[in-house]
Amino acid sequence: MQDKMKMLAAICLMGMCLMTCADVFLRATFNHPIFGTEEIVSICAILAIAFSLPYSHKKDVHIGVEILVRLLSKRAQSIIKVVTQTFSFIIMVIITWRMFLYAGTMANSGELSMNLQLPMYYFVYILFVCFLVFSVMILKDIIQFFTGVEEEL
Repeated sequence: MQDKMKMLAAICLMGMCLMTCADVFLRATFNHPIFGTEEIVSICAILAIAFSLPYSHKKDVHIGVEILVRLLSKRAQSIIKVVTQTFSFIIMVIITWRMFLYAGTMANSGELSMNLQLPMYYFVYILFVCFLVFSVMILKDIIQFFTGVEEEL
């Protein structure tokens, strides 16, 4: 699942690039920009970030402050890591739950994007799924810590 989400993130990035280039070209050449480009690029950026969360977690490339932690023993580092992951899991579960509720509220209210009039709750549901996968991956790491079973790459 994480590999498919990584590909979707790459497609979103490519879409952002193509849309921006086409908009700039049409604006400069024909003085006629693409209507709703800012909206589409913004949505693609949000989706690219959301789709890349599981991959960045697996590769452990999130921003972290480890200057002091590196000075501690391996056991202390492991304890700090599992505590951090547990808090991260709790926060991500809350965000996931609230994202699901927010998408339902948006669907009921019929909220649309400003220019293109796209139903925004679809994108919030996509974010919900991305955060759900991310939460499951964090939980998997916590379980692996306590069971001592490592994932084969």
